[in-house]
Amino acid sequence: MAHGGFARVAVAALLFLAPRAALAVTLEPHPDVRGVDIATVDVRADRGTWQSEAWDGLDASERAPGDYEVRVRVEGGRDGATVALPPCAGRRRIDLDGAEAPSAPGPVVVGVGPGAHDLRITVRVSVYERRIACGEPPRVGSLVSTREDLGVLTFASPYGTTGGGQAVVYVPPGHDLAAPSALLVGLHPWNGTMWTYAAYAQLLREARARDVLLLLPSGLGNSLYTADAEDEVLRAIDALAEAVRVDPGRVSLWGASMGGAGATTVGFHHPDRFAGVTSFFGDSRYDRTTYVRAILRDETAAHQVNALDVVENARHLPVWLIHGEDDGTSPIRQSAMLAAALGDRRFAVRFDRVPGMGHHGALVARFLAEVVARAAAARVPDPVTQVDYRSVHPWDTGAYGVRLVRRSPVRDARVAVDARADGLHVTRAEGVRAVVLDPGALGTPPEHPPALVLDGPRGVEVRWAPRTP
Repeated sequence: MAHGGFARVAVAALLFLAPRAALAVTLEPHPDVRGVDIATVDVRADRGTWQSEAWDGLDASERAPGDYEVRVRVEGGRDGATVALPPCAGRRRIDLDGAEAPSAPGPVVVGVGPGAHDLRITVRVSVYERRIACGEPPRVGSLVSTREDLGVLTFASPYGTTGGGQAVVYVPPGHDLAAPSALLVGLHPWNGTMWTYAAYAQLLREARARDVLLLLPSGLGNSLYTADAEDEVLRAIDALAEAVRVDPGRVSLWGASMGGAGATTVGFHHPDRFAGVTSFFGDSRYDRTTYVRAILRDETAAHQVNALDVVENARHLPVWLIHGEDDGTSPIRQSAMLAAALGDRRFAVRFDRVPGMGHHGALVARFLAEVVARAAAARVPDPVTQVDYRSVHPWDTGAYGVRLVRRSPVRDARVAVDARADGLHVTRAEGVRAVVLDPGALGTPPEHPPALVLDGPRGVEVRWAPRTP
């Protein structure tokens, strides 16, 4: 299977502008296990000596890259049982009593007969992870059908042939699907998939504790979250909101490496959709002399994903940057530049420089509990009284109720609007033909819209959008 699920043994601009409402969305129940967590497993490297380890400590130990086996011993009793095995980074195969068991990306539910059984998970530890990263502990018990825990959201997407139309969703056990909830969206790294972060136990554990929904969309491969992948992320968010209740003011975004850069790209292009952005060691301005030139073929393409080029859009968007000082893949100056630009503008930014750490999943795991905690508490500010927005795509039409009509589909456009006592002042209008204000924008009363003042720019139409019934 190219995309995940559960196994049981026994064009770009037009697409961006296409409406995302009325999606064909499903978050179907999936097989899972209710029972007892398995707390201790055996681990060996390259068919060496087995060592007993606590499951919760597997990802805390640094390991040399290579193949490892994790052995789970289960007792099926007199009538047999069902075992749930979690996603693991680099999982290559699952064996039951010496025979390979069918599996697919994501959790695997395995039925076992009476008596004792030996389940083995073979994982390849990568240079990036340098640890055995698996999700929640294996669980033995009874088979159930549920929408809780890790599931797959299916929705209409024009990018199905490149990995779109599916996203991983984590619904905390006991979560009320009818109650508006905080949502944390995770964008995967280079060579990752929508299942990558499902192997991060800290993420799932904290989401369960704080009752935060998780959405892990596809980045459409190694895309650098260019136009199609950015659109896919937004489509996945909209699709989830069709399936469960999501509080639109409590959606946060994070990612690592390519996903960290993607989080700032997507977040800065659509700042009013997110309550906060966290980026682990992501590029803020791509260096086209590196591997990215195969995707970003010219400076215009790079400009359209460089977060540093649209930093003014983050005026009301809290940003947290985390970067290892020993990162040889994405130098720490990438985060330092963005932190400085945000700080110079007195925007909300936190920058954690981590000594002795490089470009590794362990650095992500260290901070994930706090990422979830921030998402549980964060909220998009409402109202805002000042908007400064730069559009780098034809489909970037504004934020916080301030909309622009571009003069050119290829040149940047920028608009700035301030709420003052005598009305809304348009203080900047570059590359735009018109500025359109939604009723109620910048905290104004929709039933009594104030005056609109073109304060400086010339030849630009400024108007209120009509009120909808």
